[in-house]
Amino acid sequence: MKEKIVHIFFSGGISAEQFKEIYPLVWKRNKRILRITSIMSAIMGLFFMSYALLTRSGTWIPYLILLCGSVTVCILNKLTESAAGVLPGMILCYGQMILVCIYAGVLSLQQSNYGIPATSIVVFIALLPLSIDDRIVRMFGFMLTESAVYLVISKLFKSPEAFSLDVMNVATFCLIGMVLYGVICTRNIREISQGVRIEKTRQSVISSLATVVEERDEDTGGHIIRVEEYVQALSEKMKKDDKYAHLHAEFYRNVILACPMHDIGKIRIPDAILNKPGKLTAEEYEIMKKHAEYGAEIVHKTMRDVAEKDYYDIAHNIAKYHHERFDGAGYPEGLKGERIPLEARMMALADVYDALISERVYKKPFSKEKAKMIIEEGSGTQFDPDLTVLFLECLN
Repeated sequence: MKEKIVHIFFSGGISAEQFKEIYPLVWKRNKRILRITSIMSAIMGLFFMSYALLTRSGTWIPYLILLCGSVTVCILNKLTESAAGVLPGMILCYGQMILVCIYAGVLSLQQSNYGIPATSIVVFIALLPLSIDDRIVRMFGFMLTESAVYLVISKLFKSPEAFSLDVMNVATFCLIGMVLYGVICTRNIREISQGVRIEKTRQSVISSLATVVEERDEDTGGHIIRVEEYVQALSEKMKKDDKYAHLHAEFYRNVILACPMHDIGKIRIPDAILNKPGKLTAEEYEIMKKHAEYGAEIVHKTMRDVAEKDYYDIAHNIAKYHHERFDGAGYPEGLKGERIPLEARMMALADVYDALISERVYKKPFSKEKAKMIIEEGSGTQFDPDLTVLFLECLN
């Protein structure tokens, strides 16, 4: 029982290990919520500030603070959109928490709650955008801190009657806020955790299917693992290159996860063609080329309704377009240059290089030096020239 309570307060009802695993996904969702609710807070601050100025019914300074702070958070959130990791989101979240504490303190300086519409409700709404840390114990601590700031200043500057009303408002706010936040937080964390488990299960099934394909193709033992390693090494080089600075860490993660699916369409290619110990005829080669479209169909049927859109798109593009050529002479659609999805251009380099250095029934393996030379010669024709430079650096 004690362990369960600890899990609820510190990790949303799941184990600490599970919470650590899903924390990046939690903050990805949190930043999205922060953007929306910051805009709402800015609109709310503008409305109440205008109301107070036009009717002269109370002080407008707290609402100016809320308006300016919310706009600042919106701008910072936009500027850190491409930043990787949890830290930018945490800075924004806790920055907005400090903002609301200042807001609550200034708001409590008014002599009477009757001068500003629904003071306690305004403070409560202002806090809602901040209920995104997903560690209940931290959020409860913040609620109590904000309430303490409000009541201390209220005690110092207000009449006893106004202070008594503030105590009742704050007590109600804390009670309702803590209960609502606890329920919503626990539910959200469990949903994200369950989604991750489903994703892992699906990825395991897809990887197993890809392994079955590899086992059917007698020449490609270990190909999936090696290609994944090449793509991962290329990703690390791309992260340090200014041309690809706009890409999120999630993009690289999805590309690496989708690697096993690049040849999944071969499951529909007859064994007689897949394992033919010699050069394919023109008719056989046309059938073999269909594996790209077959792979895209399989990804579409198995992932369209269950995977995140970004991941689905990358897996679909890798399966369908990894045999396109930069000069437009590839298949299945003859895409040219940067019309070929970036993830497919990455996969093309890794796939071809591994094929070159591996033994096939129709050829002996090339040396690594010979394979690198072929890759370099294909720069600008078969491969993306910028990616080729980075890929060769990985091999060196």
